Amino acid sequence: MALDLLQVNIHGNRTTSDGVIPLMPNPSTRFTGRVEVIAKLKSHFFPKTNDAVQKRKAFLLYGMGGIGKTQICLKFVEEVSDR
Repeated sequence: MALDLLQVNIHGNRTTSDGVIPLMPNPSTRFTGRVEVIAKLKSHFFPKTNDAVQKRKAFLLYGMGGIGKTQICLKFVEEVSDR
């Protein structure tokens, strides 16, 4: 059986096969603050309108290195992953 050839790994609450990066990062327990930025991202990507047409959207998050841009994006993905 093909499943016998796959080695399955458990990453937190996510299951993957060898060589596959989990689709979701492990939850960040130490991320604090940035509530306004996360709220702006949510309102941009998930507006509260009844418009049935969903358009492709982009958002530019910029700043100096080391200020948490990647962590903000990871936290945003974590919070909206079940939508």
